[in-house]
Amino acid sequence: MNLKGYTFNSKEDFVYYIHQLIIGITNTLKRYERQINELGKYIEEKDLIARPKRVVSTDICENYESMLNYTSSYLMNLFGDQANFGMSYQNYRRHVVKKSKELNLDFVTLTEEQKEELNEITTSRDWGSHVPVSLLHSTSHKALNLTVDANNPIKVAEFEKYQGLWLVSLYDVNFRSLEGLKGMFELVKQDYEKLTGNPCRIVIQKYPIRNINDLMIPIISSGIQRKEIKSIEDIQNIYKGEREV
Repeated sequence: MNLKGYTFNSKEDFVYYIHQLIIGITNTLKRYERQINELGKYIEEKDLIARPKRVVSTDICENYESMLNYTSSYLMNLFGDQANFGMSYQNYRRHVVKKSKELNLDFVTLTEEQKEELNEITTSRDWGSHVPVSLLHSTSHKALNLTVDANNPIKVAEFEKYQGLWLVSLYDVNFRSLEGLKGMFELVKQDYEKLTGNPCRIVIQKYPIRNINDLMIPIISSGIQRKEIKSIEDIQNIYKGEREV
């Protein structure tokens, strides 16, 4: 059994897959919205829209950018990753449509507009999950066919300040992304209801402290990716305390 992939052999396989998707999306959407709201409050406090010439420190701008880019990228993967070994709504849809007749599975029929929206998330995910060559073609240097003078040192730009409107733009882009992802999440929940025949009821359970033992899941996953953990028995032995990770 290849633990890097996921095999859809039964209805229960589909139920568990979309169940875990919903948990992951719920948690990450909540975090994403909180981060966007924090940025919005900062923009209001500094009055960056009414005072477009106001500047902010590079650290503040880059910290907000890094935080939001990481969270949005994770969400894009949960929705739009088409890689065979990726866990996503896009892959759920592909498999449930393929296996629907064989396993008597029900699923939401997407409109052409909804399919386009999901594919757009995949496109955004692909663009954001690597450094695209299109960035090179987008520079004025390349567009104007200028040459690099190798006799000169390589100059790397470093800015002490950013125009505050960078943060306003960052907020606008991520706010629109959040609204689109919320709409797509409604389709995920509808697909859960179609598959299970039950309403998708999400209940937030609060705990005072997150135990460090929760790190076991990503540690095991990393071991699978590195081929150090090769079977379900290996994983069972880890949880039984009979094997170290």
